Amino acid sequence: MCKIFLLVILLGLPISANAHSLLTSSYPQSGEILTVPPTEIVMEFRTPTRLIKVDLTKSSDKKGKRLLGGFIGVEGQSVPLSASTQMTTNKRQVIPLPSLEKGFYSLAWRALGKDGHVIKGVLTFNIKGS
Repeated sequence: MCKIFLLVILLGLPISANAHSLLTSSYPQSGEILTVPPTEIVMEFRTPTRLIKVDLTKSSDKKGKRLLGGFIGVEGQSVPLSASTQMTTNKRQVIPLPSLEKGFYSLAWRALGKDGHVIKGVLTFNIKGS
């Protein structure tokens, strides 16, 4: 009886909405297989954000070896990106890319939301060619 009472109370409590700026979409989408190399990565967030760190790595295989359990990133060849991608606060972030070859890519990113919270994620994509 006590468990039922507790369950009714917990279900009746309002659930607070998460105000953090989540990534709502991206191009390429994570896990996407492309036949043509992208010229940019587009990231759409729920609220304005500022990218504070962006690392693009080309891996030799699909899995990519995670360094220190993923805390540092993925083992592979680092791809240099323009520092200008980390300057603006917008819902839509566009990261210009250099010419990319066939292979597996991992984009590790961190962003600062307007609410002051840091969010992070990883996008992966594969360029197979035509």
